[in-house]
Amino acid sequence: MNHPGHDLDIIQGNHVTPAQEQFINHWNQRYFGAVAVSKGITKAPVHWRLLLRENQSFTSHVALTEMMIELDDKPVKCGAIGGLFTPLELQGRGYANALMDHAEAFIFDQLRLTLGILFCLPELVPFYARRGWSLMETPATLEQATRAVTWGAAVMLLSADRTQHGQHRIHVPMSRPTAE
Repeated sequence: MNHPGHDLDIIQGNHVTPAQEQFINHWNQRYFGAVAVSKGITKAPVHWRLLLRENQSFTSHVALTEMMIELDDKPVKCGAIGGLFTPLELQGRGYANALMDHAEAFIFDQLRLTLGILFCLPELVPFYARRGWSLMETPATLEQATRAVTWGAAVMLLSADRTQHGQHRIHVPMSRPTAE
């Protein structure tokens, strides 16, 4: 989707400029620093960061990770969305939706994955549901170093063909380094 006046930075991993890093760290801490549901849970690595800019000012950020999950006991490679935010004073102007358009296109068109997944707080479910993401009815489990834990908030899926539904079992195994 074309968004006139918006520029998109696609950054691999954490190869950010000092200005990008300051923007990301400030707002990431503001929105996610005190999120109790993720305390003690190993975080997935960030493979890409998408930053939306308007007139050279950052307006929104989202992190993307390629990850293997078990969907109904079958391994599936998917694109995980995380850390979507827009500064408070810029909210309500469509920046998060514009950035999600880019993120979804990146997952489905560039990475050629068939599924997107996100783990979010319940208050964010309506935003993603309006975009076509489906809320999972069964809690997801996440493999940790010593045991599997149940994710204590919402899990949502979006398939490339938009045919997903909320009746899946999801488990996220420990990621293992792979030979390149």
